[in-house]
Amino acid sequence: MEEKRKIIMDVDTGSDDAIALVMSMLDEHFDLLGICSVNGNIEVKLTTDNSLRVVECCEKEEDVKVYKGCDLPMVSTLTPWSPQSTGIQSWGLINEPPRKNPRRSGDRPGDKEVHPEHLPLPEPRIKEDSRSAVQFYLETLLAAKDGEITLVPVGPLTNLAVAMRADPRIIPKIKEIVIMGGGHLMNNSSPASEFNIWVDPEAAEVVIQSGCKITWVPLDATHAAYITVEESKKIRELGTKPAVLVADLIEQRTIGYARSDAEMRDLKGAPIHDALAVCAVLHPEVLKDVLHTNVHVDVGGSYAYGQTIVERRIRVIEEEKNCYFALNADRKMFYDWMYEVLKNDKEKRGL
Repeated sequence: MEEKRKIIMDVDTGSDDAIALVMSMLDEHFDLLGICSVNGNIEVKLTTDNSLRVVECCEKEEDVKVYKGCDLPMVSTLTPWSPQSTGIQSWGLINEPPRKNPRRSGDRPGDKEVHPEHLPLPEPRIKEDSRSAVQFYLETLLAAKDGEITLVPVGPLTNLAVAMRADPRIIPKIKEIVIMGGGHLMNNSSPASEFNIWVDPEAAEVVIQSGCKITWVPLDATHAAYITVEESKKIRELGTKPAVLVADLIEQRTIGYARSDAEMRDLKGAPIHDALAVCAVLHPEVLKDVLHTNVHVDVGGSYAYGQTIVERRIRVIEEEKNCYFALNADRKMFYDWMYEVLKNDKEKRGL
């Protein structure tokens, strides 16, 4: 029997995070060791609550625990002039009162429609584990074999960066880190940056300098792998609770994107960013135009704060290549994988 891929999900749930969690719990090729929540799309108490709701929706209460993570970025909210503290949005306006805890969505179009505070699921009966996400990372990774566990962070990278700084001995235990974040020709939170990285640029730079094998699933790839309303209807017809949730969230995201993204409005669809990263763990071929290159994050605090700076020059020293960065994706392969996983779950339930 094929050995399952051991993974840890790190999420700021979130509509696309919720779909990513469904896929990570229902694809039988995964051994999901735990779910870490973090501040991002919404505050951490809500990302934790939403993650618990998804666990119950998938009926995985006995198998998967949720660990509440960091409620603030490592550095960026410490200075009162930072974009996160002042409420400066990507179009350069101050339209929120100053706050230390950013609660803007990285999707930006129709924020509350794309990422509601509470997912359309019952209030959870289960609670998060008593251990924090950072504590869970340390205990789980230190007990693992070298190169045993794959990490799939699809929100800000705060939890992982704090854990790496707390005990670097966890780094050799990591097989790969598949990050949903960043962008090369695309952005959504400033003229230069993608939301997950913009929320905590310093954490992202800590992670990418760790020496781990890192694969980036940026906006360039996720927008290429959009899912349409028509495709969501086929998912809905499966009729299971997880399938209906996925269809609801795809349609909800499509409504949000239609308000301010002309391309997605015409396509009658929306990117499901985080689920593509989950797919790429098992099926790396879903990512196209993948660069083996050098990437760093701008942590200077100016206009490029949080930008993923992708080395595209031909003459790059081999030792400087620190990651794989996808510029495109196979939309059909992504959708087919989602549908097959949900269909197999239905068959397993005997429905």
